[in-house]
Amino acid sequence: MKLCFLGNDARLSYLQQHASPGVTLDNLSDFKGTRDKPSSIESRLEELELAYWVVERCQAAERRGFDGVITGCFGDPGVETARELVRIPVIAPGETALLTARMLAHHFSVLTPLKETVPLAREQVHKTGMTPFVASIRSLDLPVEAFRQADQNTVDTLISLGRTCVQDDGAELLVFGCASMSLLAPQIEAGVGVPVINSVLLSLRAAEMLVGSGLTHSPVTFPSPRKLAVS
Repeated sequence: MKLCFLGNDARLSYLQQHASPGVTLDNLSDFKGTRDKPSSIESRLEELELAYWVVERCQAAERRGFDGVITGCFGDPGVETARELVRIPVIAPGETALLTARMLAHHFSVLTPLKETVPLAREQVHKTGMTPFVASIRSLDLPVEAFRQADQNTVDTLISLGRTCVQDDGAELLVFGCASMSLLAPQIEAGVGVPVINSVLLSLRAAEMLVGSGLTHSPVTFPSPRKLAVS
């Protein structure tokens, strides 16, 4: 099984270490598209910029014979558009994490980096139909870059906010609304005492499951654009 991961080399290495036997990953580092990737996603504008970047690479991955694509941002920019243009499964970390959270708990909280990203998380929760099951959406008011540094103060802040979600909001599980936050999940889970979803690792498992099961998105839900077919 050959999977394309739309993320940096460090995360690619992390996923390859956790991949099942016979699964190889690549991030198309040699592909030169027409769009640049934003350094981080903290606004709708940056989500839009990333969406174009994602779509181009999903198309390139299918042309190169990959069996599936794992996108790298919790906000899932470009995923639904890409599903209209390719037939291999395109895995969305945010969608995967939220739907899995409902399998594991009746009520869960979503932690997002900035106050400005709370509305984005709320919209995503609503889109996936998870609103009735969300105990709270809280921000740490820290930029994405802070989580990439993974210093102890950031970890302690995450643990403290996670405990607030559990004790005050009734959360039974935590979802981190940022891929960079998700990689800290094992440290946070130990300090909070409820499951914490690592959307990066979970996306790998979802891709392995779908490809291994011969499943992909429905062409009725995501039909190929008619205008492209006749152009």
